[in-house]
Amino acid sequence: MNDGNYLSVGNIIEVIKKVANNRIATQSEIFLTLFGLNDINITTINNYCIGYRPIPIELKKKYIDLKDKYITDENVYVDIILSILNILENKVYIKNEESLKIINTDNKLNLVIEELFKVCKNDTNIKKNYIKRFSGSSNYITFINLLNYAVLENIQPIYKQDINIKINKSELFDYLKVKLYFGQSYINSLIELSKNDNMYACAELGSLEFDGLVSGVKDYVKSYEYYLKAAKKNHPKACFMVANLILKNKIEFNFDTMWKYLNKSIELDSAAGYNTLGLCYLRGINPDKEIDIEKAIKYFTISSEYGYVYAFNNLGKIYENNNDIEEAIKYYKISADMGESWALNRVGEYYRKNNDYKTAFMYYQNAINAPINEICLYAYYNLAKYYYENGNNCVNIKRDSKKANEYYKLSGIKE
Repeated sequence: MNDGNYLSVGNIIEVIKKVANNRIATQSEIFLTLFGLNDINITTINNYCIGYRPIPIELKKKYIDLKDKYITDENVYVDIILSILNILENKVYIKNEESLKIINTDNKLNLVIEELFKVCKNDTNIKKNYIKRFSGSSNYITFINLLNYAVLENIQPIYKQDINIKINKSELFDYLKVKLYFGQSYINSLIELSKNDNMYACAELGSLEFDGLVSGVKDYVKSYEYYLKAAKKNHPKACFMVANLILKNKIEFNFDTMWKYLNKSIELDSAAGYNTLGLCYLRGINPDKEIDIEKAIKYFTISSEYGYVYAFNNLGKIYENNNDIEEAIKYYKISADMGESWALNRVGEYYRKNNDYKTAFMYYQNAINAPINEICLYAYYNLAKYYYENGNNCVNIKRDSKKANEYYKLSGIKE
């Protein structure tokens, strides 16, 4: 998604490639240079750069550490920027006392910065005052700020895959009118629309009843009834939820209805539908009543290509069940980078078992920062152990019994 509208890692790389016009500068070479890596899959790098996958937590951590070190050592970024100059100028620069002078007087780096400022002007996420703070600074300081912002602060552009959605304009207009303008009478207005089988109102009411936001109590039967009305009019999420409610035994099980609407959701390009179809083959809930791992992997993979986070978890679980933890953790890390709490905790467990307590602690902390209803409670338990045990002597935290007890209670785990 390198369209010049985001100060993203992908666009920084594109600008460097453009300015380094005296040689072939590859995306992979520049990416590896920016993050101090020796090797990484080319497809993975491309996914990071176009926004198909977010920049991983571990790569962000490199820049978090650099920012911390910069407070006491202003030269910590010199190696990275000299390596960028190597690419821009097709020369080899060695770090010495003249390094900052070389960086600050390099015309091509200056041109890179000018091009990035043009990108910043188009980026609605960036506040004007932020750029003003360092726009008159040296090449070195300016490039540091641009890099840090792209890696750590800015909203990463997300790759969008075209899907075929049929819109009922009349019903959508009536629904949006209620959604945008009605206040206290919002739910009653949706109910009135649902009486005319407005699929958008029905799907919304299905969601509200599922979460217990209509009467204060979750009502799965009413949720199903509303979703079924919307599903009959080809609402993608409603089709999936009809199947999902049956599969999760929230209502009476009916295989034919479940299978019909699950496949209908897939016809409508539902990523969740593909993932659930994978689960059906994994668990033998299909017309043949047989477990088919290959089909499960096929449908999980399709779902993952839409960016559906739970599909990555399911692929990871398949490899973990086959005792291939290294392959499993690759999928868990993708999910973790997307902020999924269970995967964040699972990756934390992986590092803890490999005695990397510092990295494990970082993943556990990120796990409890997920939305409340999505938090993996076991992450609280894992963090509690750190505060009981003084950070396993590997994390710079003090023993804190009060905090440990708080996290232990939040975990709900009883030993």
